[in-house]
Amino acid sequence: MDFSKGVGAAAYNEKSEQQLYKVFSTEMEKNKLKLQGLNNYPGVPQGTREKRENRFPVLNLVGSTQEKIDEAQAWIQRILTLQDYHIIEDMHILYLGKKEHDYLSELQKTSQVSISEIISPGKAHLEIKGAQADLFKAVMNIELMLCEVQEEIARKKERILWSLSGQQIDQQPENQNPMKENTFLKCLKLSTREIQDQKKQFEDCGLWVIKVEKIDNALLMAAFQRRKKMMEERTHGKPVSHRLFQQVPHQFCKMVCRVGFHRTYSVPCDPKYGAGIYFTKNLKNIAHQIKKTSATDKLIYVFEAEVLTGSFCKGHQLNIVPPPLHPGAVDCHDSVVDNVSSPETFVIFSDTQAVPQYLWTCIQNHVQDYSGQMMLSPQQPWRKLSSGSSVD
Repeated sequence: MDFSKGVGAAAYNEKSEQQLYKVFSTEMEKNKLKLQGLNNYPGVPQGTREKRENRFPVLNLVGSTQEKIDEAQAWIQRILTLQDYHIIEDMHILYLGKKEHDYLSELQKTSQVSISEIISPGKAHLEIKGAQADLFKAVMNIELMLCEVQEEIARKKERILWSLSGQQIDQQPENQNPMKENTFLKCLKLSTREIQDQKKQFEDCGLWVIKVEKIDNALLMAAFQRRKKMMEERTHGKPVSHRLFQQVPHQFCKMVCRVGFHRTYSVPCDPKYGAGIYFTKNLKNIAHQIKKTSATDKLIYVFEAEVLTGSFCKGHQLNIVPPPLHPGAVDCHDSVVDNVSSPETFVIFSDTQAVPQYLWTCIQNHVQDYSGQMMLSPQQPWRKLSSGSSVD
């Protein structure tokens, strides 16, 4: 089976996005310093300074879809409205090594900021404090560092998936295809009967579907089917999977399509059933979680997945793997749940036990100003959409 096409394109995109991020960071820093310098320079007439102060800088964002523009705009606004304190919440902080911690220490000296790393069950974040100009520079550099850590982990996961597919690691392609951006996603028509039925389930929970995409990743599917076959042989053909849902922040959606589910990609939750990957059978649980963690988010992203739940038992916060089938047993359960008799929350501890099938993009029912409906046509070509907004 040939997996080289999809893997190469995805790797290219992550690399190209990091390069674009670096260019953006550099330009924003230069422009900010220019504005500060011109306003404070004693040789500039007072009238000129006042005119400059009354002119609002405008960013014109261009992208292939409206939701990408909206997400970029929200991120830029967060960065440009920094005061003297900022929190970066990202589970990839758990994977920072000596090199990254040395870099953070150096950044504290060069940028004159203080950086605190705070780890709690199911969460990891960095607190950065300092003057606005120093904070801006430090946050941009830390965000870039975390992107590089994220890409490094994704490549390791890809190599594992490649080996699980039965291919040799040295056969993994080096050439990368820059022509396909969404290699694993195919937009579906919202008007089909099956999609309409599913769409109503989301709407009943206060989530209005604006787009649904099917994920087609041969590398992920091969590893999943291999695991599923082994589980079915053990259970003599009994059903071993469930159709479940997981909310994922926009920044990690492409990663899930590329290398599958991981606890660092999902929205942080209370790990009361163990340190695993959490899914829910009931969309109402996601809607409830959104009210607590994402109430102000304009767009919500929910993956529908086939998850190998197999044999399960009630979970416990100390679980790092499923418990044994019975005391003293060598074999273990396949997953843990919130309630054995009527489970709604399922937790797996191996990322090959789930494969993403659909990505549902939604808006919350109280959001009235979203204009992304213009891009609902499933067959439209890549095009430029722009959004100009002033930054106060």
